[in-house]
Amino acid sequence: MYNKLINLTNCCALTTDADNSLWNNLLDCGKELKTAFEAGGFEECRRLLERKRDEWMYVPLNVAVIGNSGSGKSSFINAIRGLTADEDGAAPVGVHETTLDIESYPHPNNQLVKLWDLPGVGTNRFRRKTYLSDIHIDRYDFFLLITADRFTENDTWLGNEFRKRNKKYFFVRTKIGDDILNNKKAHPGTHKEEAVVREIRESTKKQLRENGFEDVAVFLIDSYECHKFEFSKLEEHFLEKFNDLKRSVLILSMHATSKEMIGRKVKELRSRIWMTAALSAMGAPVTSLFKATPCHVHLLTMQAGFYCRQLGLDETSLKRYAVQKRSTAQSIVGRCLACGDSDEQRCKNLVESLVEHGTPLWTPSESTHLSVIRFFLAAPQYYEGTYHVLEFVLRKMESAALEIVKLEVES
Repeated sequence: MYNKLINLTNCCALTTDADNSLWNNLLDCGKELKTAFEAGGFEECRRLLERKRDEWMYVPLNVAVIGNSGSGKSSFINAIRGLTADEDGAAPVGVHETTLDIESYPHPNNQLVKLWDLPGVGTNRFRRKTYLSDIHIDRYDFFLLITADRFTENDTWLGNEFRKRNKKYFFVRTKIGDDILNNKKAHPGTHKEEAVVREIRESTKKQLRENGFEDVAVFLIDSYECHKFEFSKLEEHFLEKFNDLKRSVLILSMHATSKEMIGRKVKELRSRIWMTAALSAMGAPVTSLFKATPCHVHLLTMQAGFYCRQLGLDETSLKRYAVQKRSTAQSIVGRCLACGDSDEQRCKNLVESLVEHGTPLWTPSESTHLSVIRFFLAAPQYYEGTYHVLEFVLRKMESAALEIVKLEVES
């Protein structure tokens, strides 16, 4: 029977127009699938695939943000979580010192992804001698050393300590917008934004190079203007520092606020379609061939809703846009997707329109009296149908998300 399962996966791969390399993911699970099948047949295989599909939701990830008071740590933590200082769960931002102790801030999309606001080295409570033990250095997966001016001796000491311990870290120079504004006030006749940014970048890299950090990345950002400067570049390099599973955790947790992040999310979501398609095939009904049942429509609708939230097309995400842009963003979603009174209804209407009119993959057919044969005939069709519908849904949502981000950048 296990050989028949593998034959089924090969049959599915041959009968779909989708990228067949994605089926290698299923075949790579061969040993696990074999063990699962021997333990509990197709039902155990289904549970295995569900665990693999959802395992990203159970992986903790901790990022330390370190800097002195006034360096912009809290604003950065809010920005990378897609929050303003006025929203629930935001890190406090103020003119007075707000980081008096170690605080963690979970990402609103994933409570297991936490950003930790850590005081800089050398305060009365966090002296250099005991700093590493005080912050519990081994708790964190990554470190971001932040400054709004020059990196201090304490910053470079900390960087060297991370290097000794093979810890992953970046340097971040914040409040670039303030520097530009101050330069414009001081030099109204000769001010050029590009020249200011270039000068800050060159002086920052020179300082780090003189302290032995020429090989460590540094990013210039402004937490209140995430579409400018190097905020998106920071996110891209940040993701590359993790293994495949933790990279997936971050991609599926972060907001789709840039063209680059949308591309990352779409690539990640597309790479996972095969698991939903395989689950659909394993649940293919034996009572009638190739008929889209309510169960399969529900499965597709749930996945479409997941894509909707991931790409920032749900109502909660749209509310983050300014009032004058929100109505335009909502009209983009309505035009690119289907109509509906809620996110769930919109996704369901889109799926049902594709199943009924957009694809011929699920059609009634004469069935055999032998249920096992019926299953092996139906399963490849259910795989193919599920794959094509979700691929089409993902393309439409990607198009809408890119339009909305373009609107945000232009305004």
